[in-house]
Amino acid sequence: MSEGARTVIKHPNSAYFMVAFLVLCCTAVVRTPVLALVYLIPVLVLGYLVRTATVVDDRGITARALLGSQHVSWEELRGVRLTDQGAVYAVATDGTQLKLPCLRAGNLAPLVTASGGRVPDLAG
Repeated sequence: MSEGARTVIKHPNSAYFMVAFLVLCCTAVVRTPVLALVYLIPVLVLGYLVRTATVVDDRGITARALLGSQHVSWEELRGVRLTDQGAVYAVATDGTQLKLPCLRAGNLAPLVTASGGRVPDLAG
């Protein structure tokens, strides 16, 4: 990985269509000003899509959540764990596991490429 390189792995842009569809569904429900609070649901979903990401840089891997983030440095990283459900976890040397958002077991190529060889290619 080149000095200062930073890769942000986010949800696909097509996920934003879900928010537009959700707004459309909420519009069908809203009949009074009080029911307009239903629009908070798509706002929260949009905030989740915009905020959550896996960031890979020279310092390590950072998992950004809706509220807060967690970091594992390259020195602390023992490996990557894949679950039967397809979730991806970064495993630290002390045994703690950090769920990596926006990554699935079938889509590890961005992580492998961004890690600069620190995470091995499990597919081949």
